[in-house]
Amino acid sequence: MQHRNQSAFTLIELMIVIAIIGIIAAIAVPSYTSYLEKSRMSEADKNIAALKQAQEQFYLENNAYFEGTDTATLESESNGLWEAKGSDGPNLFNYTVNISGPSYTITATGKTGTPVAGKTRTATN
Repeated sequence: MQHRNQSAFTLIELMIVIAIIGIIAAIAVPSYTSYLEKSRMSEADKNIAALKQAQEQFYLENNAYFEGTDTATLESESNGLWEAKGSDGPNLFNYTVNISGPSYTITATGKTGTPVAGKTRTATN
């Protein structure tokens, strides 16, 4: 009788591969999640910077800053109505503008039901 050499993976080899994949996933997923959150928050920073520029333009045209809770427009309009558009889909943040004397504060708050819900960014002039 002729003996054939069979090659196959043993159960232990498969369990070791699955354990290694699990360890790599346990390290990679939190890093990726953190990266996504940072990129979403940078969207808020970018929009706030554009809103600050729009506020200064509004001030030059009207000798006053625009105050309101309308979502703010990156294509600044002289009437102060702004609509922030997300770079890759719907906007994740609500923007508010509060005037306090000769200065203003712009706050971006993550919308409920989005990955950045409850997160905030604030800028003042």
